[in-house]
Amino acid sequence: MSTYAAAVIEVENPQTRVDSFYRPGLDILRALALVLVFVAHGLVWHLDKPTQLGAIGRAGEFGVCIFFFLSSYLITELLLREKRETGTVHISAFYVRRILRIWPLYFTMIGVGCIYGHFSATHTVSLAWGAALMLLFTNWYTVDHGYPPGFLFPLWSISLEEQFYLLWPCIVKYASPGALLGVSTLLMAAAYVTLARLLQQGQILDPGIWANSLVQFQFFALGTMTAIVLRGRVPNLSKPMRWGLFVAGLLCLRAAQAAVYSSDPVLPHDLEHIAPRYLIALLGCLCLFFSCLQLPAGRLQTPFIYLGKISYGLYVFHALWLGVARDLLKPFAHGHLRGLPSELIAMAIALPATVVTGMVSYRYLESPFLRFKKRFTVVRSRPI
Repeated sequence: MSTYAAAVIEVENPQTRVDSFYRPGLDILRALALVLVFVAHGLVWHLDKPTQLGAIGRAGEFGVCIFFFLSSYLITELLLREKRETGTVHISAFYVRRILRIWPLYFTMIGVGCIYGHFSATHTVSLAWGAALMLLFTNWYTVDHGYPPGFLFPLWSISLEEQFYLLWPCIVKYASPGALLGVSTLLMAAAYVTLARLLQQGQILDPGIWANSLVQFQFFALGTMTAIVLRGRVPNLSKPMRWGLFVAGLLCLRAAQAAVYSSDPVLPHDLEHIAPRYLIALLGCLCLFFSCLQLPAGRLQTPFIYLGKISYGLYVFHALWLGVARDLLKPFAHGHLRGLPSELIAMAIALPATVVTGMVSYRYLESPFLRFKKRFTVVRSRPI
């Protein structure tokens, strides 16, 4: 019997299943991360300007880092629970679960982008870009060639996450929690060694440094460390403390914004000035995480939990609808409508369209694969 078949049989045996792990507050954090990214991409015309809108947009880019942090926290927690209860990590089953969760929507969007590119010169997907997207090498190609064409540009981060998923279950299977902390520390150190080398070479901050896997792995490392230290526990924090952490987290991301864009004139682009901004962003991710971790699934939180549940689709589709909205408002580009910047009007148009598209995608495209994914699940998490 093959290793894969054995893994499937063992996972499908109810006796191998362990207690579920789901924190609704983390779906709320996902929704927040999506809002931050949406704002950043909605204010794209301001990102290279030394204005408050530009700073807010640059800070919003760290929403992607929150996604990275959450992914590593949850993956590590689930794998460690699986290992404790079953004595091993079913690597083949893990890969199947990730493929069923990520690939259907990811490759569907690539197909849509390629078809649309035949009718729009600004959205044309070249053979090289197509290969990078299909092989999940997008972020590395982005480092040297800029972001993917048209509304496919958010997909760079998905390829980076997939690189983490490829390596991490094998490491968790054979390493103790203490060793995992050591590996995470090495990843954190490697991020800053890489950052130092790239800055010394004159590499631009975005996308040359921003899209580099080794630099972004610091957020995965922090999520892993958090999972190992907490061991599934939820600290009992008072409501004022959680609100304080929430505000502090947003302020940290605002303070870290100058690390994102090379055209920002505020800071010199050297390690002395850029590295502390990344460290502040790490602190911001931690503050926001602990501000949301304890939140229950109450009536007031339900809409935000649902947005977090469908956040993958929202992330994939938001650039498409922002582009459509901007096209509708082209006569007013860089102008104002009734006293409001046209970018804000475009965001107001794109947001509900993104949510509706994400809802349809989750129900009709993603959910069938998620139901099948349950057959390969050892530790149950969020219900479908």
